[in-house]
Amino acid sequence: MAKSYYTKRRRIIQGLGLAMLASIPLRFFCFDLEQGCIRLYGADFGLATMFYPLFAIVGLLLYVVILSMKKGRIFCSHLCPMHIFLETVNSPSARASPRRPAKVWLWGVAWSLFLTEVILSFFLPIGRQAQLFAAGHLPTIGVALSLMAGFLALFVHYQEHFCKRGCPYALIQMLLQSDTTRFMQFANPAKTCTNCRGCDEICPMNLRARFESKGTDCTNCNLCSEACTGELGQGNTLFHLLDPAEGQGS
Repeated sequence: MAKSYYTKRRRIIQGLGLAMLASIPLRFFCFDLEQGCIRLYGADFGLATMFYPLFAIVGLLLYVVILSMKKGRIFCSHLCPMHIFLETVNSPSARASPRRPAKVWLWGVAWSLFLTEVILSFFLPIGRQAQLFAAGHLPTIGVALSLMAGFLALFVHYQEHFCKRGCPYALIQMLLQSDTTRFMQFANPAKTCTNCRGCDEICPMNLRARFESKGTDCTNCNLCSEACTGELGQGNTLFHLLDPAEGQGS
């Protein structure tokens, strides 16, 4: 299946997001407890200047929230680790595989370990973590196990149900969505839909794409449009990202 420009751009943003997360265990971005400073890619911000990176982070979060009012759940499809996980385990090939449960556990454990390490490494270098674990430091071990168990439950058990019902960002987006928010529109005026269900099979959120893509659970990932293009041919997709304010696809 040919990838659209939208998906290629989305993959680049996902890669940059993962690189940023990976930079935390490498201590490019962290809170140095010994020095009492936030380290941000070579620059150290002590107590007097710590508000600069914190202000930038808060500003970035506000930008994402404001952008979501216009573009929908853009954080989910572009940066959220859960969405990347769901795109992997809910792909058509993964759904058809008899080894899907094992794949879910494998990727769930991998993501849980990675995110647990990202959080711990923001405060403690990996070497210091190893020392505390070896010494049987119960607070550190307890925090690590709690984080690991929580992430594992989300990835293996709750999956898209957490995205739909438990994610704080989903709640914020539901409150912010309006008549001017971009959405994925399914239109079949010429009755060319073949009912192949490719759009349903590729949806990482397990939505009935033709009927639920306009709802708040859709992340505008555009995968249903690509599946429809693969079935009907280039330029014949029945799914379009529609910006009501502009009255056209985007």
